[in-house]
Amino acid sequence: MIGWLLATAGTAALGSVFPLVNIELYLLGVVSTVDGVSWWAFGLAAAVGQVAGKTLFYLAGKGGFALGERLRKRVEAKRKGRWAGWLEKFHQRTEERPWWGLGVLCLSAVPGIPPYSLMCFLSGAAGIPLLGFLLASLVGRSAHFLIVAGAPELLHWLPAALGS
Repeated sequence: MIGWLLATAGTAALGSVFPLVNIELYLLGVVSTVDGVSWWAFGLAAAVGQVAGKTLFYLAGKGGFALGERLRKRVEAKRKGRWAGWLEKFHQRTEERPWWGLGVLCLSAVPGIPPYSLMCFLSGAAGIPLLGFLLASLVGRSAHFLIVAGAPELLHWLPAALGS
């Protein structure tokens, strides 16, 4: 049981950095075939793994990596562009209302729109505290992966509930 949960968290972390690894498909397959582990445990393991991997994007946005620093310099050089304006508005609103930034991050983490990876980077660049980033991301991604992991159970239960 622990091995499956660790494998799920690891796959989610890998998929958060390398988009060719699709954690949703993995999750649907493992929930449907593995006995002895509940679907919600798989969903939570996937959420923890993905938030762990996306923390790298957050740290890059903070300038913790050369990539984040290069992107920040590029944005500052093009201050009049649409991207720079949006980043500046997000940063300003987050400074004025920290809960607003955390709420946007949490809500974007559920469906993944706008791209959750971009929101992780912007959260770091906007100065959202690491603990707030982790909690908001974990709540949003948990909701996402619990929906995905619970889908096979729902589809199994649905015909009986409809009287078919």
